[in-house]
Amino acid sequence: MKKSRFAALAVAASLVTMSAVAIAPAAHASSCDAEQTSNGLYVEVCKGKTSDGANFEYRTNTENFNGTVYLWSHGYRYAVNLPAGIQPPGGTTPYIVDMSAEVGPSTYVVNQLLAAGYAVAGSGFDTQGWTVGSAVKTNVELIGILKSELPDTKGVIAWGASMGGFITQALAERFPKLIKSAAPICTAAGNVNAELTYAGDLLWGMKTFFDPSITVSGYADGPAGVGQAALNLGKVAAVLRHIGGTILETDTAKTWPATSPMPASIKAIPARSALTLIGLMAGVPTQSQHFDGSSFPGVETAFALALAPALGIAENAGYAAGLGIFATLDLERRVGGAFYDNTTTDYAARIADERASFNVALSGNSAIDGMLSILSSPYGKRITASDKGLNGLMAQVAHKGKALVPTITMTGTADMITPAGNSQWLTNKNLKNTKKFLPLWVVTDDKWTRFSATGSPDTTSTAWPNGTGHCQFSSDQVLTVAKLAASAAKKGSVPSDAAVEKAVANVDGLLFDREYSVPLLKYYQK
Repeated sequence: MKKSRFAALAVAASLVTMSAVAIAPAAHASSCDAEQTSNGLYVEVCKGKTSDGANFEYRTNTENFNGTVYLWSHGYRYAVNLPAGIQPPGGTTPYIVDMSAEVGPSTYVVNQLLAAGYAVAGSGFDTQGWTVGSAVKTNVELIGILKSELPDTKGVIAWGASMGGFITQALAERFPKLIKSAAPICTAAGNVNAELTYAGDLLWGMKTFFDPSITVSGYADGPAGVGQAALNLGKVAAVLRHIGGTILETDTAKTWPATSPMPASIKAIPARSALTLIGLMAGVPTQSQHFDGSSFPGVETAFALALAPALGIAENAGYAAGLGIFATLDLERRVGGAFYDNTTTDYAARIADERASFNVALSGNSAIDGMLSILSSPYGKRITASDKGLNGLMAQVAHKGKALVPTITMTGTADMITPAGNSQWLTNKNLKNTKKFLPLWVVTDDKWTRFSATGSPDTTSTAWPNGTGHCQFSSDQVLTVAKLAASAAKKGSVPSDAAVEKAVANVDGLLFDREYSVPLLKYYQK
């Protein structure tokens, strides 16, 4: 057993105040070291490669291992090196493709699980980008390695965030007998085309109204395509900066970027209204890091009604467009062609529910009708996918949606990368499957926008309020999901509603309510 070997090493390490001690390699897959964590635990850290070359790692508090392993799947990582000078969501540049293994959502959460007697594990996968199919295979192999090298393993809990949530759900659907429970958090769900349509519609709208040189699809091969994508993100950022910087301008024509091809009749409408229209038809959240959508300075309610939606969309759109640009570049290369297609999209129907509630932000019905007419005019030239690209995209791993093992989701209601409608899709698939499915929501507070003494919105805060940002969860929120998943793994069903209500009662921002719902992604709305 590893227990006695590890105990001796831990004692030796403490005597010489070293943080790591070499351990003889495992029989066939791993080499192991002892490490002391930031909370004082000595744990065994084992690393290796699966047969596809993917790096993996697992960590165990072998003095207190309770037999359950949390298997983490990491989120989307860029598939190409990115040049300096841009800042895509998820990191700064220059960016070098990252193949390292990842065993949990944060060091703090990992150490808390280890202290409680759990083991943690994860892979870097064999390639980056949208790599769901191969990632599931890697996880299956890694589960076998874990059970071989940790013979006391009684069960595996699969969890992951963003694309890692998508991988987790796919693993649970394809290999339910390998895991005891699943927790796909801030997940993409269903078909990857739902996510990419979200980003594609946003980019197409910005191209149509603000800058015809913006690329939506059809990237070049090789380094030229990477440069094209980086330039594209810069164009989007320039549009958003211009609209934000001129949002109080009374001469509406000046609110439009110089690159805009719109006729004078459309430029008589504030550019912020066109941005709001684009955000609503794509499904971009109107609440963001700094804008709650309801606060206003002093007694000026016009800010909340007219300006806040555009400002919130502008903040979110930069992140959504960035991921959409590089994910599209990645997947076009994987599937062999362009796949975005909006030849039959009815954008008027897309905003039918919102045109009343956001009427002021959209500058009224006449302005709405005028802007919608652009989308079916020569200005709004539609994009057709290639047969190879579309068929290749549809051949990617997709979810059926029904929870076959106890499954717990958690998502922020204003997530701008994987909107909450993803988790709602899974929720809708399991409305009667309450023994196996549990939805949790990280909801926004009533207000968080701050204003300066002059009444301008203060955007200096780097904090992400509850429900905003991409996978921006507190440690308490994540650990609550982990504990509920552990309970579900033991019982074979999710905890009772009463037990869940008790678990979330004192966790700030976390909501459990089976009657709560959010809109589906626009791709799924009929």
